[in-house]
Amino acid sequence: MEVHHHAHHGHEKKNWKNYFWEFFMIFFAVFCGSLAELELEHYIEHQREKKYAKSLFEDLVNDVEDLKYDIDGWRKANRRADTLIAELEKNAVDRNHKLLYKCVSLVNFNNTFLYHDRTIQQLKSAGNFRIMREKAVTDSLVEYDAWIAKTVVNIEDIYGMVLNPEMHNLENQLFNTKYFGIARNEKKFDSVYLLAPQKIKMIHDKPDIAFQFYNKVHNYKSLTQARINYLSATLRRATNLIAILKERYHLNESVK
Repeated sequence: MEVHHHAHHGHEKKNWKNYFWEFFMIFFAVFCGSLAELELEHYIEHQREKKYAKSLFEDLVNDVEDLKYDIDGWRKANRRADTLIAELEKNAVDRNHKLLYKCVSLVNFNNTFLYHDRTIQQLKSAGNFRIMREKAVTDSLVEYDAWIAKTVVNIEDIYGMVLNPEMHNLENQLFNTKYFGIARNEKKFDSVYLLAPQKIKMIHDKPDIAFQFYNKVHNYKSLTQARINYLSATLRRATNLIAILKERYHLNESVK
């Protein structure tokens, strides 16, 4: 019986080249995986940055709209203060009592700036300012936020908590404030004046109180002008920030 001997192919002994190439392939695979993961992380952060930039842009556009409205309102208030001062400087018999009463009723106007800071607060609270890689953007944002807190909010607090209550107190001693609410309604206001003109005239037997009120109106005018100046400076800063965001992040939306 013929016996056939088959060659046994066992595990051949690996030399250093085999080990090197196995190590290299494993290392290369891990390296490529790390690169892919890092690239994905950068992509995600870049998308978050763009999202924040777009959100900041929208907030600033809203700020600009509100600032323009507020500046217009305070310019009208400043002109009313001029009219009020002019009427108070006249002798009682020469005053336009209807105009005086209307101006006094509108001195209570206190439209405050609505700061759209949702995105800035998110960036501050979550420590996400690092995501915004454009230094010009982050520096301008920090300055803008600090400027509003230091100037706009501060002057609003002075008016709301100090000057406005003081003026209210003096108004209540000099005028029948019952008709302040209808002073803008020409028809209703005229009917009151025709039936009882004395009801809207300033009380004339309190010269000391009238003098205090006159001085407070001057304070009001000065504070109003300062408010216009601060709001105008804020508008310039917001507009500049919008321009930077549009340039750096290629935002095509236009300011309304």
